[in-house]
Amino acid sequence: MAADNPNTSEVPIPPTDAERSTRSCRYCIVGCGYEVYKWPVGEEGGPSADENALGIDYPAGYGEWPSPNMHEIIQENGQEYHVLFKPDTDYPVNEGGSHSIRGGTQAQSLYSPNNEDYDDRLKQPQIRIGGDLVTVDWDTAIEAWARATEIATENGENPNGYGQKLYFYQFIENTFAGTKLCHDVIGSPNWGGHNRPALTTEVPGLVNAGLAQWSYAYEDAAEADTIVLAGADPKENQDVIFSKWINEEGDADIVFIDPRKKFTANYAENNGGIHLQINEATDPILLNAIARHIVDQGWHDEGFIEEWLMDDRQTIDEEGWYQEEFGLTPDEYYDLLDDPRYAPENAAETTGVPAEEIREAAELIAQPGAEETNTLFMLEKGLIWGWSHENTGAMANLTLITGSVGRPGTGITRAGGHQEGFWTNGAEGDAIAERSTQTFDGEKVEDVTVPPNTVERVRDGEIKHWHVIGNDPARHSYATQDLRNAIRDRTSGAQPQTADIDEIERAFRERIENGGMVVTHQELYANTTTQYADIVLPATAVESGEGGDYHRWNGERRFRQYQGFMEGPSGAKEDWEIFSMMGQRLGADDMDWENSREIFNLIAEEYPGAGGDHSLEGIAPAAEANDMTPAEYMETVEEGVQQPIYEENGEVQGTPRIHAPDGEREVMDHRFHTSTGEAILQRVDWDRVVDPDDGTTIGDVYEQLSPGEDEIWVTNGRLQHLWQNMYTHQRLEYVQKRFPQNILQLHPNDAADRGIEAGDLVEIVNDDVFNIHGENTEGSFTAVAYVVDPDDAAQGQAVSEGLAYTYWLYPDQVNNDVNPAYLDPANPNPGYKYGKGRIRRLGESEVKDEMSFKPMNIAPE
Repeated sequence: MAADNPNTSEVPIPPTDAERSTRSCRYCIVGCGYEVYKWPVGEEGGPSADENALGIDYPAGYGEWPSPNMHEIIQENGQEYHVLFKPDTDYPVNEGGSHSIRGGTQAQSLYSPNNEDYDDRLKQPQIRIGGDLVTVDWDTAIEAWARATEIATENGENPNGYGQKLYFYQFIENTFAGTKLCHDVIGSPNWGGHNRPALTTEVPGLVNAGLAQWSYAYEDAAEADTIVLAGADPKENQDVIFSKWINEEGDADIVFIDPRKKFTANYAENNGGIHLQINEATDPILLNAIARHIVDQGWHDEGFIEEWLMDDRQTIDEEGWYQEEFGLTPDEYYDLLDDPRYAPENAAETTGVPAEEIREAAELIAQPGAEETNTLFMLEKGLIWGWSHENTGAMANLTLITGSVGRPGTGITRAGGHQEGFWTNGAEGDAIAERSTQTFDGEKVEDVTVPPNTVERVRDGEIKHWHVIGNDPARHSYATQDLRNAIRDRTSGAQPQTADIDEIERAFRERIENGGMVVTHQELYANTTTQYADIVLPATAVESGEGGDYHRWNGERRFRQYQGFMEGPSGAKEDWEIFSMMGQRLGADDMDWENSREIFNLIAEEYPGAGGDHSLEGIAPAAEANDMTPAEYMETVEEGVQQPIYEENGEVQGTPRIHAPDGEREVMDHRFHTSTGEAILQRVDWDRVVDPDDGTTIGDVYEQLSPGEDEIWVTNGRLQHLWQNMYTHQRLEYVQKRFPQNILQLHPNDAADRGIEAGDLVEIVNDDVFNIHGENTEGSFTAVAYVVDPDDAAQGQAVSEGLAYTYWLYPDQVNNDVNPAYLDPANPNPGYKYGKGRIRRLGESEVKDEMSFKPMNIAPE
């Protein structure tokens, strides 16, 4: 199996005694299964099935023949080992061996002397002394962290002085330990996730309607008659969902809603569907117009609405403040849709989608000639990172008025992001209720305590010790150029001059007492935030297989164990262990865990999330029935199990889809997640007031966000080859060489007007970055112009005039610098998608002659 690979020239066959472990891909939400084999260098199996660990006769077919990028050689304790990542051909998600380019190259990012990853990893704790990071021991680093926390919180009297920014996705063992430290041990409400600044849902319109954000089974994509993709593109983010479940096994008509004419847009049009090429930031109007036409034609499911939607105003108000503010009875919803703005002809003027296409999409969605509507609704960051409530609420409403939920081929779900692994012990509720300094005033409710926006509390000084784990807020927040200025200012005070702990405490105290801030950064690699960090703590890459065993779930809530199989840097520690050391130093007597399995056992037995979408309730009793611990039992569940999980006859059983009709197995108390079990329609209104003080509406903010003279919209998204901020892919030439720099897709006319051609280096400047919290700021970034020759654009230009597109987290060329600080006061999800700017040519880029600028949107006809 020879290959031209920079790290290995052949793929040896594992011997029969090779160590085997199972896990899912470290990247996207799909969670394809992989088998990992590890054995000493110098040993090799034979080509016959009985001579190798794979049990395969070679030569073999697709899915059975590992590629060179699936193999790496690592070192542990002076011994070299082969490691082989092989797609699990029997795993339900990617049966047959399907995988993405990201999953197929996982081995190339292992901690190995053969990889660039090896040199770039953080390997020892560091503290900034005299302005430079210097290596210290773990005891000094933890003590410095503890003293910074004690100073910031006034020895616990003001817990809000500590703020934590932690990933949502990185396994339940680590998130449980991290949130316990923040909310339970310290008692701070100031917690933000890796991609948003507060402990809030990304899909408020779904959650507050009583809908789950991950409610479907992957097979529903194959069984649906229509799939609505709004602000979501499985082709770019969920390769196997698109290739296996939508393309190979499915035959749905696709309604693709996106400002760009991408591959999936052309695929939809070439296969009986439709592309609604919407003007940027006008989704609520379009989705309401579709709903209005469905109702006007009598295509809504009146029987479902009567049985399953809450229709009493008082009952809705009693459900909670969010429902009181945004919930609607069906009659109130129909009255809202009667606004002339939502008539298809009028909506067309704002959205740019012709009225006849709005009507066509409505008919594809409602399926008026069918006995039942079998439409699957999928949404993701294109809706979430904009008008978060309006966009997600409008999709929830379409799902509910068509009754297309809970049955095979139906449902509503998010369609992207990481696999999920967020878990808490419940202490966040009291911390937020008792100590949050953020409130919400709406049109119906006022002075409601809500989870605090931690980024603003960094800016305004409430957070005095910011503990950042597994993310890079200096680049990955909103209006980040302004945020970096604030971080730089607040960390530029007194500096320790030696590594003596008392000297470190002196400097931290002087800085904090003068309005400054201490930053602790807990990470795999140095990034922009590390430049401002006072304490740097190296973590092991548990998602790649370092350390112990961990658990999380995928996009159909398939929960499984990820088994560790290798060591990381000797000076690094697993995140839960770092949190454990911190908690014990602050006096916690219940964080002295020995390993990650002990934390999982605790979660399964004492905090199983009973009654929720992601309940683990059945694991502990199934383990007990088999005389095992929960972690031992999950080791035997190689195919995973779909949450909510229950126990039957001594084994775990899963739930294929949420919101199943009565009569089917339903673990939750109600079909929909409300007190009565009935779902609630959401107010989605362009005239909703977001600032009661001055009467500012969503429509007013839209006008302020819209491009001015010589500006264009600058939106962003993913590219199929790359993952997130490229924390591994910037170190993997095989992947990065397609996009050696960030790109800015431009329409040829916009490029010509500015004297720009393909391959030029351009700067995007926004000198009026909207800030809902105060004065507007400015920001800029650079990228390589990606301009497709009109002669090559066989299926149209990907971007229309007045719109540019860029990859959203390319290192050192991050578009968040020009993105607005618009966050819905009711649920502060950032409007990352709504950037704008002036574009100017800087000159030819160094990659102009090596990059291809051919179209990326050609779909088979």
